[in-house]
Amino acid sequence: METPGHVIDMIETAAAVTGPYANFTLTHVNDHVVRMSVMTESFYWHRHPNSDETFLVLEGELLIDIGDKTVTLTRGQMTTVPKNVPHRTRPGTARSVNLTVELTTMETERLDQPL
Repeated sequence: METPGHVIDMIETAAAVTGPYANFTLTHVNDHVVRMSVMTESFYWHRHPNSDETFLVLEGELLIDIGDKTVTLTRGQMTTVPKNVPHRTRPGTARSVNLTVELTTMETERLDQPL
């Protein structure tokens, strides 16, 4: 449990990430988790059978492939992928930093390809 009033500096946190991909928890809100994802390479195709997933871009551009469609998000934009919808995320720029909000108990099923 976090201390009331605990401040998370998202700019500083993102700047400290140096690898090609990182995804980690920043905080919990009721039964949801807020994660930060920093990526310079694509994530695999997957779906979440028990949770929607909301994306909010902080830096760069995030591409979300959903079937044969690609949603492009830039800084300050957000979208939600409903549960059970196959998708993959990838940076549209050299580096993408985004927040995701999902159930703490979210399950991830890896897919060989979109359904």
